[in-house]
Amino acid sequence: MARHVLLTGATDGIGLAMARRLEAEGAVLTLVGRRPLEALDEVLFTPTTYCRADLSLPDAASRVVTFLEDQGRPPIDLLVHNAGVGWYGAAEAEDAARIRTTLDVNLWAPVALTHALLPHLAEPTATIVFVSSVLADLPAPEIACYAASKAALDGFARSLRVELAGRARVVAVHPGGTATAMHEKAGVPAAQRERFRFPSADRVAARILRHAERGRRAPTVGAGNAVARFLGRHATGPLDWAMRRGRK
Repeated sequence: MARHVLLTGATDGIGLAMARRLEAEGAVLTLVGRRPLEALDEVLFTPTTYCRADLSLPDAASRVVTFLEDQGRPPIDLLVHNAGVGWYGAAEAEDAARIRTTLDVNLWAPVALTHALLPHLAEPTATIVFVSSVLADLPAPEIACYAASKAALDGFARSLRVELAGRARVVAVHPGGTATAMHEKAGVPAAQRERFRFPSADRVAARILRHAERGRRAPTVGAGNAVARFLGRHATGPLDWAMRRGRK
């Protein structure tokens, strides 16, 4: 039987790339996003595969559960919490609404969805994947709330990994910057975006799915990101000093 994959943030960027790869593998898909169905690829996104839900709203988890039950979907073999948003700018310029949206989508939604979907998992073989970020372990000036949301998500995943032992695998994957529209949407200046050669969404999607299959606890996507994350966790003082010097 084809495995059932539920994927959030499926309409763009890394999520869309994962959805296409999973469809090519023959997976049964439940795709979650906030765009209207008529604006999406009609082959991949259909009334039976696509659940439109705004993850920044309190009813998001119940909408997804209702969709699964209405469609008579099988137990979930792979649950991928991929949706994420961020805002770039000085801390004093980030208003309460932006902070709330970042925390709701990046932290509250995966926590609430996980709790709501636990009864729908294919135990004991299911895998839950949280798409975190290398920034969870690094200083992230101008995008501090995004980094904080990912650090908190890591904490949730770590505790859940122990709690669900024997029922499901829990993986928190840490990609770095990726060539998607997220940076532009967050307000990162074009000149700054052009300084970096970020890997494609498809390349990162492939690595995330590979890590999900292997079931490692908290892998990092990319050797450079792995080094940066190691320094962020084990050389906090020198790294903070170097970043302050670089900002002068």
